[in-house]
Order: sequence, then structure tokens, then C-alpha cells
Amino acid sequence: MSYFSRIPNIYVAEGITSSENFKYRLTKNLFRRVYSRDDLDKYITFFEQYSIRDGDTPSSLALRISGDVFNDWVILMVNNITDVYEEWPKRDSELNSYVESKYDELDGIHHWETNEILYNDIVFVKEGIEVNETFRASLPDGSIKSKEESIYPVTNYEYEQYLNELKRQILLPNSQIVDIMINEFEDLIAYEPSNELDPDNNNKRTNLSIAQLFLERKGSVYASAVVSNSIGKVTSFDYGSTIANATATAGIIQSTTVVTSNNTTTSSSDSSSSSGSSGSSGSSGGSGY
Repeated sequence: MSYFSRIPNIYVAEGITSSENFKYRLTKNLFRRVYSRDDLDKYITFFEQYSIRDGDTPSSLALRISGDVFNDWVILMVNNITDVYEEWPKRDSELNSYVESKYDELDGIHHWETNEILYNDIVFVKEGIEVNETFRASLPDGSIKSKEESIYPVTNYEYEQYLNELKRQILLPNSQIVDIMINEFEDLIAYEPSNELDPDNNNKRTNLSIAQLFLERKGSVYASAVVSNSIGKVTSFDYGSTIANATATAGIIQSTTVVTSNNTTTSSSDSSSSSGSSGSSGSSGGSGY
């Protein structure tokens, strides 16, 4: 079952001029989002550090850990990857083509970094600090290091290769936590009980009022926060037209949905922690119309 098949549906209003009746189009509510906790790496029994190899894809890794290629979205969500084309590491051939298209010269100097410099056998200047070309290390005894001793150039290709290598380091959930996360995701992404839900298909529709024909506005003034207090448990807080913030504890996945009027989705974030495995709520889009 794919990611988008789990997203709930919503009727979006259209055709609200005085010369026609209200019309609604059924679509996926892409403003409904959840995200994973920022401190997942400390749950070493549920996740492992993994270095992506050439040929690895989210689908192939999902098949390996869960037996289902359609669970690729779990890996992407755990690692906060929203654009797999830009945030997934490139193969060497792809990296070469990318650098060639981005820069005039592969070996052109992108920036300068410091060499490691010792003073009395103690590191005085750390290696790898980005500086400008005019930097020279000045030691406490008044001596000044030469350009070659102080800095070294980093080429365009070396810089992009470094960034590409950073993208290889991800967290992989084990099969046990994948099932728990999917269940919690489905609870968080679902609508709260409401008279705006279709009882048969659970599709949401907020009927427009006659006043909106004259105000030229769509939607309603509404805001809510939904957070996960524990794995598989959801708590909702409604505050009318006020943005809601809440703090969650324990859950692997968290979600806050916030909606205002005029088809504008407002995101808010608030974080706090408590002892044990405490978590914090974050922001994601929500829809109240």
C-alpha cells in the first residue's frame, strides 16, 4: 500500500461565482502531513546507521527491511527526505554530469580551507575550516605561516562529492518498528470525527456558505493540533481560529495540523522535552475545508 493511498480525501470547492452553483472536486488532502522525531538515532534497538551504496534506492531498501517496496516512504520520512531526486546520493557518473552542468570547471576552486597547524605540539588551527584565500595563520610567537602552510583549495568537484557523501548516511528502521510507524501514521493522518465527513467513504467536505459568493472567499476559519502521545494514540486540541501548539511524549511519529481561512495553511512548531523518551510536536499542513 503506497504513501498516497493512505492520504485522506477532501472535496475542494470551486465555481463560487454568482452565476453558478457550488461545485466540489474530490482530491487527496496533501496538506495532511506527519514527520518523525528528531532524536530517532538514540533508539538503537529500532534503527541502524546505514551508508547508502550505489544502486540502493528507497524501494530496494524498503524491500530488504520490510518485504514491501511500497514502504519506501517510511525510509524517506525517517530521514526527512522530501525530494528524493536532490536529497538521495548520486552515482559517480550522475555526480560528474551534475557538477559539469553546475560549474564551468570541475577543478575550479570552490573555496579554501585551513590546514592543521600545531604550536608546541598542540593543535592551534583545526583542519577543514572554510576561510578566504587571504587567510594566513598567525602563531602566538608572532610568526606567520605561508599560504601553502595555512590553507588549501577545495575544487568544485571535491565540494559536491563531500555533500554527496553526507547524503549516504541515513537511519534504517527494522521490520518491527516499520509496522508500528505505519499504524501510527495512519492514525495521525486520519481525520478526527466530524459532521463534515462522508459516513460511507470518510471523505471530508466543508460546505461553503452563501456569504462567500459575495466575499469571494473559500474555506472556513478553523485550527487544530494533532499530536501523538504514544505509539498508535492520537490526541486532538481544537482552538477555533487560534493556532494550536502541543507537546507529545514517546511517539515515533508526530503531527500538528493547523488551518486558517482563505485557503491558507499556517504551520507552527513548538518543542519541549521531559525525562525518558520525550518528544515534541512539530508543524505540518492541515486542512479544515
